[in-house]
Amino acid sequence: MSMLLEALSEADWPACHALFRESVLALAGGAYSREQCEAWAPARPWDGELEQGWRERLGGAWACKAVAGDGRLAGFAWLARDGEFDMLFVAPWAGRQGLAGRMVMELEARAAKEGVRALHAWASHASRPVFERAGYRLLRANQIARGGVSIDNWLLAKGGWKEGEHES
Repeated sequence: MSMLLEALSEADWPACHALFRESVLALAGGAYSREQCEAWAPARPWDGELEQGWRERLGGAWACKAVAGDGRLAGFAWLARDGEFDMLFVAPWAGRQGLAGRMVMELEARAAKEGVRALHAWASHASRPVFERAGYRLLRANQIARGGVSIDNWLLAKGGWKEGEHES
């Protein structure tokens, strides 16, 4: 299926939020339990509070979306100006087609044009291989807590990023 990468706009955020939840819930039963997935992406409607939170997180970030030929949102990603991949999600129906890797490459190219080459990601079990194929190296395992539930992820980096040196 043909997928186009396009700029992500505020109008896309509600659909991205829904795709985020759908993608996370699809991970249940694999590396993550249903409880972990629900804590990571709790059921809640798009509202002003979520919109404000996304606005603060996206503030100037490089962002893109993937759109299928039939117009459906297939994925989205954003890379913060400090070099952190904050979001990288692909719809379950669009997975395993190289789409996440294409979005990583697109946003890395945008960052490089502005001189940002030290990059990192706190990757899930699902996205870790995407980042590794893009040349990121594993720095360490990590755990985060969401709603009192512990969730494993991984810190990966490339371009000379070192933990503690580039953080804002």
